[in-house]
Amino acid sequence: MKGGEIIINETLFSIECERCGAKCKVNPKPGSNAKMLKRGSQAKGFCINCAVHDWLRNTYPANLLLATLSPDVFRLEHIQQQFIGIMRAGNADANPDEINWEAVITNWDLPFKTKVKAGATNPCSQEDLDREPAERAKREAMFKEGLKPPTICGEQMTITSLEQLNELEPGLGDELKRCLG
Repeated sequence: MKGGEIIINETLFSIECERCGAKCKVNPKPGSNAKMLKRGSQAKGFCINCAVHDWLRNTYPANLLLATLSPDVFRLEHIQQQFIGIMRAGNADANPDEINWEAVITNWDLPFKTKVKAGATNPCSQEDLDREPAERAKREAMFKEGLKPPTICGEQMTITSLEQLNELEPGLGDELKRCLG
């Protein structure tokens, strides 16, 4: 051990993730071709679980969809499999088996030092993401109390198909279908 770093089987581990305190793997060999979840070359940054969340919160439209949903969706096997497909397409350095989805969910509301910025490829800002958890909490509390869900135009609605989403907003259901694979 030297300078807060430990080398085990040629893999460098830093002591703590900047966000949650878990151990972080570092790429001992430079030159990765990863387009996402790329291991850093220095002992600093995020553990795989926080890196997954950071990627999701900075990637549109996943960030806007996930801001309105409970992070509990990551307990669903088909959602995990979809993310693994995205990892393969992005040539991620991380191995899907390294992700602890329970840790991703448990640490969901921990803060990040950097804010999400809206731009040409991401219309979702940090303000949008911050507003959604409060709205999600209100909805969850309402359902726990047995209250009726909110209405749209005075009518209670249950969406049962992607086509219904397209009727509400043209292309929304198609976009969701593309995101879910």
